[in-house]
Amino acid sequence: MLPLSFKPKELFDLVRIGKNNDGGYLVCKNSLKETDLLISFGIGNDFSFEENFFKLKKVSIHAYDPSINYKFFIKIILSNLINLRFNNFFLNIINFFKFYRFFDNQKKIIFYEKIGSGGNRIWTEVSLKKVFERSKTKSSIFLKIDIEGSEYRILDDILINQDTLTGLVIEFHNVDLNIDRIKTFIKDINLQLVHIHPNNYANLGLNNIPTSLEITFSKNPIILSEKSDFPHPLDQPNNPLISDIELKFNEDF
Repeated sequence: MLPLSFKPKELFDLVRIGKNNDGGYLVCKNSLKETDLLISFGIGNDFSFEENFFKLKKVSIHAYDPSINYKFFIKIILSNLINLRFNNFFLNIINFFKFYRFFDNQKKIIFYEKIGSGGNRIWTEVSLKKVFERSKTKSSIFLKIDIEGSEYRILDDILINQDTLTGLVIEFHNVDLNIDRIKTFIKDINLQLVHIHPNNYANLGLNNIPTSLEITFSKNPIILSEKSDFPHPLDQPNNPLISDIELKFNEDF
């Protein structure tokens, strides 16, 4: 059960960006059209969103993830080999070369830095303020965030820089424990909420609230219908082996 403010008010013209199931997100077509720079927090070994975004529009890309380096890939490849998972072994070798070919450090740059501050002694940390200063652009930025719970550390900074954004897709974790913080963020951001989707790899938490939610915002969304429809026709379960989570909203929550 979610607050009614989490429900998009209309049905918007969206496009799915990224691979099928986990790793793909729904984005407003107008946000894609208006974007000149994609800033992406959290990559892991799945850069299908960034790859697909660039295919649809040749924007500059600044991606941030301190964990994804050649040691990361070597560890995965060796694990596949030791456990005789030969299909995954070859796929990850291919992915390794695709990753370094894609992030060419010219138009598409990967920064091995952690976003926000958390006293981490292993990874280099960078503030959101520094990220936006580094981008050298004052507008037309699309922001994608999947940083496993650290998103709450940068919500205030996102609001400070919201006028630069064409759109935002953010995956919220531990939603049931942070419902009021998310509700406040939705109220305070000047972008329109255009899509919400539960990640079915996560469970239901307190009050039957999905503990992981993918939420998309847009500056100038295109409205298809005055009535929102769930699930969206482009939605897919993150885990294709089980049913998606049905979203329910309560005005009095």
